[in-house]
Amino acid sequence: MTTTLVEYTLTNESNDKISIINYGARLTRWITLIDNEKRNIMLGYTNLYDYLSDPFYLGAVAGPYANRLSDAQIHIDNKIYALNKNEGVNQLHGGQKALSDLFWKLDYHKKSELSLSITLPDGYNGYPGKTIFNVLYSFTSDCNNKRNLGIKFTITSDKKTIAGPTSHPYFNLNGIDNSVQGHILKLAATHYTPINSQAIPTGLIAPVENTTFDYKNARILNKSNKLDHNFVSEKTLNLQVIKQHAELTSPDNKLMLNVLSNYPAIQVYTGHHLQSPFNQFDGICLEPQFCPDSPNNPSFPFTALTPEIPLQIHINYCLTTL
Repeated sequence: MTTTLVEYTLTNESNDKISIINYGARLTRWITLIDNEKRNIMLGYTNLYDYLSDPFYLGAVAGPYANRLSDAQIHIDNKIYALNKNEGVNQLHGGQKALSDLFWKLDYHKKSELSLSITLPDGYNGYPGKTIFNVLYSFTSDCNNKRNLGIKFTITSDKKTIAGPTSHPYFNLNGIDNSVQGHILKLAATHYTPINSQAIPTGLIAPVENTTFDYKNARILNKSNKLDHNFVSEKTLNLQVIKQHAELTSPDNKLMLNVLSNYPAIQVYTGHHLQSPFNQFDGICLEPQFCPDSPNNPSFPFTALTPEIPLQIHINYCLTTL
């Protein structure tokens, strides 16, 4: 496998451009045309080699299991597997040198499609099974100038294991030189997973009604909206259905981003932990996924990966000019 940093470009019928690198299969730019001016709506580094030491998961594929796993362990058929710890006693986004920080292999690259793959050996960071991850990026647009970035994950393993990757881009529909404050956020979720001081779910799936986490009606984001929380779109798992998670509108009301997937939940992170060379609130992450710590919470909507049934995940970021 190559350890040379390579950038690929995808274009669609609207002449939007998306850039992806083979390190972490990371999305680095999404350039669209607004009022005949180019606007980059995805936060990234100017120097691609800065991604090799990036601590923020910018545009990365996060996993094998996205988000946090309590005590860096998982339960499979009443057996406990100890995982690599990288956030105190817990694991975040698959541990050290996980999918976000490895070079992926090129399968093929076309004008509007890119396929990348990586194989993790049995026991890597504690996860059982030799596991193959494939991500297919596809970039299209229609006659109504809706641009869709489709992300399809296909994961296979030779043992029963845990997987649940996601994409971790930081969006800023006003352009990356601006704050995301002033964006308008609407979520389809009626429930969320309350967390403890380590951002680990308590095990409850609680209604958002009458809480600060109620975004069923659109709300303008400001400094008081510091979100790093998981919002549940369905309490019963159904990976056969693509559902709406989020709608984000730019402060100038010129762009709207819809986020859809077959996952049951979405993590919303307002980028308030970003540091130099970026600023707090420079981007917002909208990450469809299983709920954090699902393998350790039987009541959460979740399924393990088995050798007989691959896991297929579909994520769509659909951009519309208003």
